[in-house]
Amino acid sequence: MMQMSKFIKKWVFYKDKQETTMIKNIKALTAIISIAIAVASCAGKPEVGITKDTIYEPPMPKIEHEYLLGPGDTLELVYHYTPKPDTKAYVLSVADVLKVEFAYHPDMNRELTVRPDGNITMPKKGAVLALGLTPLQLKEKIEKIYSKEFIDPVVTVTMIQYNRTIDRLKRAITTATRGQSKLSTIRPDGYLSFPVINDVLAGGKTLPELKQILTKQYQAQVDNLTITLILKVMKANLVYILGEVRNPSSYLVDGTNTVSQLISRAGGVNDTAEKSTILVISRDKKRRPWGRLMNLEKVLYEGNASHDIVLNQYDVVFVPKSSIARRNLFVQQYIQNMIPTNILGAYSLGGNAVSGSLIETTPIIK
Repeated sequence: MMQMSKFIKKWVFYKDKQETTMIKNIKALTAIISIAIAVASCAGKPEVGITKDTIYEPPMPKIEHEYLLGPGDTLELVYHYTPKPDTKAYVLSVADVLKVEFAYHPDMNRELTVRPDGNITMPKKGAVLALGLTPLQLKEKIEKIYSKEFIDPVVTVTMIQYNRTIDRLKRAITTATRGQSKLSTIRPDGYLSFPVINDVLAGGKTLPELKQILTKQYQAQVDNLTITLILKVMKANLVYILGEVRNPSSYLVDGTNTVSQLISRAGGVNDTAEKSTILVISRDKKRRPWGRLMNLEKVLYEGNASHDIVLNQYDVVFVPKSSIARRNLFVQQYIQNMIPTNILGAYSLGGNAVSGSLIETTPIIK
């Protein structure tokens, strides 16, 4: 009886052990199947979704902005002077040479030059402002000044050398390599410098706007002068990309670039990127921030470029993390990095017991 009882106990123990092993195997098999299903669901659709050549009805997006000049841009100003009869009276300017003659007092006759301060020097009277006057106005002014010295003085003002501003401009702009033109680079403060005129604020202006300002300033100095403005070096046409791309940075754009082209220049998106909700931050015509969402999957998966967005100057592209990447980051920041390792294993995040006390963890989510 004793032997029979021992045999029964051994058989029951063996049976329980087999059942326990079977339960463990079933659990492991269930876990493997669950993981396989999850992996299959995550794999999703294939890389490319079209099976034949396809033409889409919506057209490619068009560029709708003008380039705004900025620091580092280099401009060439070409000058065109066409001598022709003036339709208005000549106005005296600095360095003009004129002859002042008194009809009945030849000893007062002088050949004078308009000084940098705009004055000429007359006998007995000293400085007389001539800048901005016509020869006729200067004649009348001199006659009035000397009316106390002479009875009814008769004065003649004759121009000997004039349009000296053109001569100074020609000397300043003429070079052997470029002819009558001048290169100027927009400074960090947004201003640029050209001969004869004052510094001009160019940053934030379009090329036609700047040409209008320069033309107005030069025509106030020189008659019959027209200019051509050429953008030689472009440095301010920048767009920015950040988030889940290989090389987040600013990129100089020559011509037109779309979001997909910019992402390509940035080395492509990371595996953790959410390609269906890419944010593009632009500015509208009133310089107000303007946000749009772009689905890169529509472009890459379906080959439909009408979903792409044409980038404007200074646009910002943000590629966000996918939902699973955000969860993984949460686990890493708030669980792995904050909870002690020996506690972390008890929450079944892939922990394995080592020597009965130390817990070595290998997180499931990576």
